[in-house]
Amino acid sequence: MTQFWYSFFNNFSGQIAYESWTISFYNVIFTVLPPLVIGVFDQFVSARILDRYPQLYALGQKNVFFTKTAFWLWVGNALYHSLILFTFTVILFWGDLKQATGLDSGHWFWGAMLYLAVLLTVLGKAALVSDLWTKYTVAAIPGSFVFTMLFLPLYAVVAPAIGFSTEYYGLVPRLWTDAVFYFVLILVPIVCLTRDFIWKYYRRTYIPLPYHIAQELQKYNIPDYRPRQEQFQKAIKKVRAVQRMRRNRGFAFSQTENGRQDQAKLIRAYDTSKSSARPSGY
Repeated sequence: MTQFWYSFFNNFSGQIAYESWTISFYNVIFTVLPPLVIGVFDQFVSARILDRYPQLYALGQKNVFFTKTAFWLWVGNALYHSLILFTFTVILFWGDLKQATGLDSGHWFWGAMLYLAVLLTVLGKAALVSDLWTKYTVAAIPGSFVFTMLFLPLYAVVAPAIGFSTEYYGLVPRLWTDAVFYFVLILVPIVCLTRDFIWKYYRRTYIPLPYHIAQELQKYNIPDYRPRQEQFQKAIKKVRAVQRMRRNRGFAFSQTENGRQDQAKLIRAYDTSKSSARPSGY
């Protein structure tokens, strides 16, 4: 979107704000890992919490997380970020910013600075929407920016030396040693993401959804005093095991004869002092 806003400054001539190969690296190298890692490893609550509160599965069935409204809100948020990024840097570089050496900063100086500010804003937004941080998330989000800050200056030195991306010729010593570069790189993404952070804090604190509460229970490991499903299942297994043992245990003969005659009374009825004695009454 920053290139779209730049079209109004170049009279839609097709001039680009960033070096062409650097534009290709944006999706292919610099931002390929965050959506992949978030899609594979991120989860809004753990399996244990889902097992404890199975009603949370209804959020996916009702398509709460992806609606037309949510889609257009994301588009609007992207436009908001791009406007801040582009407007701030254009105002700062209006009339071509002079460096401490007395040289003009130039178009590619501005373009590379804006490019890295856009990248840091995108990675910062990915960090805000991540619910679960793993070692893969750290490698994908902060790691992508660290890799870019190491790769891009190396590329900007080597590529012009072998005959392509000549726009970067002599740029690295001027850009990576300029205080304005680091000022923009830190300040502008913070300004862009401040609204996102405030809205996330307000929503989770004052108008939370059920899964926000479940996330708090998970984060702070708050105990739940209701009967837990796993404990209930263990109790059921014990009861069934006792019932099976009672069914399997028994005697050759029942303690009663057809449910009418007590065996103890039958034994006492015999006169054991006489041979071939039979109980009275028979």
